[in-house]
Amino acid sequence: MASIPRIPILKLIIWCLVIGLMLSFFNTTPENVYAWAGETGRSIFEWLLNVGQKVGPFILMGAILVLPIWGASYLWRLLKGKRP
Repeated sequence: MASIPRIPILKLIIWCLVIGLMLSFFNTTPENVYAWAGETGRSIFEWLLNVGQKVGPFILMGAILVLPIWGASYLWRLLKGKRP
């Protein structure tokens, strides 16, 4: 069984302490950090959803043409004996 690398764990603990002290210097609480992380995650999800709603129809419209052409060429190569 492999031993636990102690030095990286100690470094991580020290870095966590340093960052925590810096955040407390700016009067930040753990609740504020959790709320910020949640808001950031929700904002990213909403942005991706918005982009998907704008770009999605164009992808589907292109797929109407691209996928049958790709499928026909794939079958053509398969029937000719070449590996796809």
